Amino acid sequence: MAERTLFARKATGLVREIGFTTAVILAIANVVGLGWQKRVFQSIGAESVLPSEYFLGIHPMIMAFFIVGLLMLLSIYTFMVLSAAMPRSGGGYVFMSRILNPGFAFVATLLEFLSVAVSYGLIAVATFEATLIFGDLAGINTGGLANPWFMTIFGIVIIAIFSALASLGARMTGYVLHVMFWIPAAILALVYLVFVMASPANMEAGVQLFTGHAASEYTQAALAQGLASSGSYWSAVFTASFFAYWAYIGYAAATFVAGEVKEASRSLPKAILISGIVIMAIYMSISFLLARAGSLAGVDSATGFNLVDAVGFLKFGGGDFGDLPAIGAWMPTFAGLVAYGQFGMAGGRIFGWLILAFGALWIANDIPPFILTCSRMMFAMGFDRILPEWVADINEKWHSPVNAIIVTSVAALLGVVAEAELFGPSGLNLAFIHHPFGQQWISSAGAVVATDLWDALFFSGVALSCALFPSRMPEVFDRAPWRQSKTVVQTLGWVALIANAGLSLLIVFHPNAYGWGPLTGNWISINFWFTIALILIFLGVYYWGRSRAQRVGADLTTIFAEIPPE
Repeated sequence: MAERTLFARKATGLVREIGFTTAVILAIANVVGLGWQKRVFQSIGAESVLPSEYFLGIHPMIMAFFIVGLLMLLSIYTFMVLSAAMPRSGGGYVFMSRILNPGFAFVATLLEFLSVAVSYGLIAVATFEATLIFGDLAGINTGGLANPWFMTIFGIVIIAIFSALASLGARMTGYVLHVMFWIPAAILALVYLVFVMASPANMEAGVQLFTGHAASEYTQAALAQGLASSGSYWSAVFTASFFAYWAYIGYAAATFVAGEVKEASRSLPKAILISGIVIMAIYMSISFLLARAGSLAGVDSATGFNLVDAVGFLKFGGGDFGDLPAIGAWMPTFAGLVAYGQFGMAGGRIFGWLILAFGALWIANDIPPFILTCSRMMFAMGFDRILPEWVADINEKWHSPVNAIIVTSVAALLGVVAEAELFGPSGLNLAFIHHPFGQQWISSAGAVVATDLWDALFFSGVALSCALFPSRMPEVFDRAPWRQSKTVVQTLGWVALIANAGLSLLIVFHPNAYGWGPLTGNWISINFWFTIALILIFLGVYYWGRSRAQRVGADLTTIFAEIPPE
């Protein structure tokens, strides 16, 4: 009976078999997925600025990637400090439950779990959608399969395959991740080379060859529909910061599997710092090359607006391509335009197949980190016995939390049906969920994909944990193999908290984000109220878990006062 008074077991059953390189790749693959490829265009659609107004010639989106990237590195620092001191699977949940409050940690972690699990399902479907986005560059058309039923089945199959692979252990998941990472990484190097080749001549020729129209036609169409400077440069940077923040989410992926990283106390801080710097460098450099290439074609002599501005406005700024063939508002599409202009139709098609593989794999390689991240959150809460102990069961042969992976897979189905629009007009079209529930809640633009706010709340909690770490757990802080002075740790922790909490508030209140509150007069934002409802529900689950744990004899006071065993 004495053994049942603390954790589910005396040891986790997990094995430290994730190497340094895999830990780095976990974060990069988790972050660098689909959305970053359209951020330049989204920022233009939200708030356009005359190119002549750019500070030092730097596009607002690139400046936003730089500024928000610095804030990301601050937040990464908090994970570095805490992971070195408490290298256990579960990451932020372990930190917050030991330093702040177990109830807060439980709710924040369930929000983060739902955020990543929903994203898992979204990405499973988006792997197919990559063929819709980039298939035209390769001369293929998969539009006939683009219906909610096929995409739902496709997403379920993807989840089943990858969840089964993840059940074979972290080492197998790492092998799969390496294959899925290095192929698109090699293609990314080719994309850089193609962008470097961009010139006015090959950009103009590429647009003409690919669309049958001159680049200037797109710029003039955008101008005719209202493309104009809508604010100051720094205002545009501020607006772009939302898109930058969303693009950076996921940088802490490796910390959730800290209990399975070799020599985690020493290697993990370096791994997540290196991954953060690499991500920041990729975003800024590729966005610079994209903006440069797009600015070489379709330049309007009066305003300076060009093809990249036109496509951003026509796609995201209220314009419409009309009779013009649509040009994808995606970074790889513009690389493809350069290739068409440089190598001709045949060469462009060949490069288009590479872009198709690039797009699909940069999306799909999110999946292994998502599974590891979600399942280890569930595992950690089950191991603490705040969730039923079976959630923390480990397969003795593969050393993987199979039940936690199953829970993750089931939760991911919510993301599948949302991204596939199964409850939309072309799907089930059931009267009681089609309107407004299906479109407002379970859709690709509904409340169930308000994941950025849940991430911001979770990261705010981790930052606060870092700020309080030296004072609340001084004995653990003093033994940590990687740390700075108490003053440095506390100061940077508070700064990271202010940054993350500030971004959380901006996501809620800013008109270009969820727009809830007095700035917009919108008091019924479904994203905001859905988040509030989730918090209340998860609090109820927490108190149920405490009650259940106490009934089976678990001493939660002692559990949350100790770091989980290896």
